[in-house]
Amino acid sequence: MKKSILISLILGLFLVHSASASTITWTDWQSATPGTVTGSMGSVGVTYTGNYSFAQLGTGENYWTEPNPGQEPYTGSALIDNAPTPSEMIALNSSATHTITFSEAVLNPVMAIVSMGRPSSPVSYAFNQPFSFLSGGVGYWSYSNAGNAGAYSILGNTLTGNEFHGAIMFGGPITSISWLSTPQEDWHGVTVGVSEVVPEPATMLLFGTGILGLAGAVRRRKK
Repeated sequence: MKKSILISLILGLFLVHSASASTITWTDWQSATPGTVTGSMGSVGVTYTGNYSFAQLGTGENYWTEPNPGQEPYTGSALIDNAPTPSEMIALNSSATHTITFSEAVLNPVMAIVSMGRPSSPVSYAFNQPFSFLSGGVGYWSYSNAGNAGAYSILGNTLTGNEFHGAIMFGGPITSISWLSTPQEDWHGVTVGVSEVVPEPATMLLFGTGILGLAGAVRRRKK
């Protein structure tokens, strides 16, 4: 019984630590060739594969703007402190399958989305895994023509947007994200970020040992 409680305590503290991180390291997209775009999030390599319209590698227009302080699409959630890096984006425009792969497992990666769909012509992303909606709001392309801010809907693992700007999060340690986008549009952009990678086993062992030592000290003090 005591052992179960201790294990739960270790896991609980680990999850609290993971959830408390809010500064996102967004992908620095560095190289683009037909069908592939590569970059990095700190020490983690990131590779996009699939059809795309264009890729921003740090130059050009910044589409990750938040012009309305009351409706912030990317920092409207308590889990994200910083909007995506200016002029870093992959723009999609066709009905196709897209995949983003990380060089090592990452915890709770975030995807930021800009201009997904039109007011009268929605675009859907059907993901291969569950996600959580974090925030939506007025972005670079205003929602004034959409009739409301944050026009979107979620059905299962599918997100549908009408000129949607916002952020979603995937749970747990994962190494890749895949999704099918439909239908074709001029373009809608994405990027990904993460607050931390999955700790190495040695790090987790050290963390667990420290908790065990603390529990032992408390038990001895009670005696």
